[in-house]
Amino acid sequence: MDCLKIDDIINNPDLAKYLITFDPGQTIFLEGDDTQDLYVLVSGQVEIFKGDQKIREITEEGAVFGEVSFFLGDQRTASVKAETRVEVICIPKEEINLFLKECPTAGPDIIRHLSQWLDEATQILYGLKQVSDQLPDAVILTDKDGRILVWNSAAEKLYGRDWPQMRDTNVDEIYVNPEEYNNFLKEVQNQYSTTEKIFDIKHPRKGIRCISTSFTVLYDGHHNLQGVLSLGRDVTATKKLEKKYKRAFLWLMSAFVLIGLLTAIIFWGYPYYSKGHQAVDTRQKELINLLAKDYVLLNSWLTDALRGQKTEIIRQAMQRFFKIQQMTANPYTGLVLLDTDRKVVGAYSAGSDTAARNMIGNSYAAIDFQGSEDSLHKVLTVYRAEKNHPMGKKGTEIAFELYIDNVFKGWLVFQMDMDALADTYGIDENSLKNLQFDKP
Repeated sequence: MDCLKIDDIINNPDLAKYLITFDPGQTIFLEGDDTQDLYVLVSGQVEIFKGDQKIREITEEGAVFGEVSFFLGDQRTASVKAETRVEVICIPKEEINLFLKECPTAGPDIIRHLSQWLDEATQILYGLKQVSDQLPDAVILTDKDGRILVWNSAAEKLYGRDWPQMRDTNVDEIYVNPEEYNNFLKEVQNQYSTTEKIFDIKHPRKGIRCISTSFTVLYDGHHNLQGVLSLGRDVTATKKLEKKYKRAFLWLMSAFVLIGLLTAIIFWGYPYYSKGHQAVDTRQKELINLLAKDYVLLNSWLTDALRGQKTEIIRQAMQRFFKIQQMTANPYTGLVLLDTDRKVVGAYSAGSDTAARNMIGNSYAAIDFQGSEDSLHKVLTVYRAEKNHPMGKKGTEIAFELYIDNVFKGWLVFQMDMDALADTYGIDENSLKNLQFDKP
């Protein structure tokens, strides 16, 4: 601790106005305060706290404290309390010139102390930059206002700007859309977590580049924002390839769906025209063809989502399916997607979206999947608790096996409107069990 020689200060009668006494336990200033006065300890002992934790004590006569806020013009970074009866010299920031004029002998010591503090802070930042230069990812450290404090060598290569250019500049200057960056940073702060997002940046020579950036928000002991640490890597080539595949996929998807629908209608309908084992009336054939068409359509939409169990994408696909169904007679009240363990990974209800979301994670393991071993479909009888049916309302559902690359991946379950089935197709629960759906 670098201490001032305060004999001249104490013995100077003109400086009595700067002398303040604190009783034991009394707070001198609090962390987060906007005060920026500089203090010199005359006698006694003070304690410094970060949050609720005591980090050190000051006992040396002439010790200076409060210099961080004084020097940076920022809020207090710690709290200081009197442990014993304390006398201090309190120098308001706006009166520092007057103080030095009234006590010129203290000027060199104060200047030396502040210079030493600044040198130590500079060495810390320099050491941090030296460490970050060894990392393969682009490292950027900013203060709470976005001012760049550390910019490693990988960042120089990735963003096309060297450290002297970026020192003390605002980080949002490198982004094509600074508002997008600032809005996302607010979301990260609200979630209190490390989050990753791809941003477009302006490279001086290479033009627009796609940079995948992960953020860690830095807080003090009172959860006040102190800065942001980010790691970036170039994913431009990957994003361009994804766009090409997406365009090709969208172009081919319509053709595949149409071919799939035609194939399914022919393939699924053929056994009922060629086999004479069981008579199937016209309305049952219509229901079989409807279920076959809707099964193939949903299977094509849900295949990729099922691989990653992406709940929101599954829900959007199901919602799109029900919008299509609004144009025709719809015998369904909802859809459920199960994995191989019969756990719900996606659901949609034509009536209550909340009820569908609450199903995610539930299990169908205890429900009896009724039907022939040779059939692709199974009939389920379920009881779901509702406001008007606390003991459970009976429902009937049809489950179809889902395959990806000939590998069993789960079940697609249609929740059936039995009243609509009876009116439109003359079908009851037993008739559903007897429908003939052969595996392809």
